[in-house]
Amino acid sequence: MSSSAKGSLSSVPSGRIIDFEEAEVRTLSFQGETHLWVKGKLPNSNFEAKLAPRIYHDRPDYWGIEVAVTMLPTPANDAGEAADVSLDFERSVPLSGITGVRGITVIGANQIKRIEISGESF
Repeated sequence: MSSSAKGSLSSVPSGRIIDFEEAEVRTLSFQGETHLWVKGKLPNSNFEAKLAPRIYHDRPDYWGIEVAVTMLPTPANDAGEAADVSLDFERSVPLSGITGVRGITVIGANQIKRIEISGESF
């Protein structure tokens, strides 16, 4: 897994863009909402993964959503890292209000995945 020194251009300005392993659009059958679901690995256990939509003045053809991490606060009495901490993450974000005219673009450190979402109104 790789990480980027590039900062986020999204709603997480202190975030750092990282790579992801999988990204797909899923519709929740019990709610009928469409979500972006992303899976990957954290650089280490001191980070939290976030899906961060970019900020646009006008609706783009493809709305960029960054896979970013932010540093977790370290408690003053932290005795060390837990041995069973998983570095795998799965995150989702509802696509309502953050879908471009044609779809979305998932932005990672080493890959970009464009997902067409046609015939949907978000």
